Amino acid sequence: MHITFICTGNTCRSPMAEGIARGIIAEKYPDKGITVSSAGLSAFNGEPASQHAIDVCREKGIDLTGHRSRRLNPEIAEKTDIFAVMTQQHRYFLLRLGIPDHKIRVLGDIPDPFGGSEEDYRQCRDRIYSETEKLLN
Repeated sequence: MHITFICTGNTCRSPMAEGIARGIIAEKYPDKGITVSSAGLSAFNGEPASQHAIDVCREKGIDLTGHRSRRLNPEIAEKTDIFAVMTQQHRYFLLRLGIPDHKIRVLGDIPDPFGGSEEDYRQCRDRIYSETEKLLN
């Protein structure tokens, strides 16, 4: 099963979710055949994760330094079994693209920390962790 985490720019929330999910899978579900990636609905390809996202994930042993943003495209969509989105608006956007509703999971209307403080990113990370754990269960 392949899960793609979706946000807007693929530099904050979805890279954090991807990194968090990789850690949870390695720890709790290493033999389940679950793979993860991330993409953005309005991303510019090749951008690094935001510095605050890198810093707050590093606090939990998650390395985002190699992340490069990707815009959602047909090839990514084709290999995705579950789209884990950050907000209802992301869900609506995917529905308009023709993604079936049964393939979309909303993690819980997680606000975008872009432009916020490191503490905003930390709170976002913790919420993503909690919601990603629920998703993987």
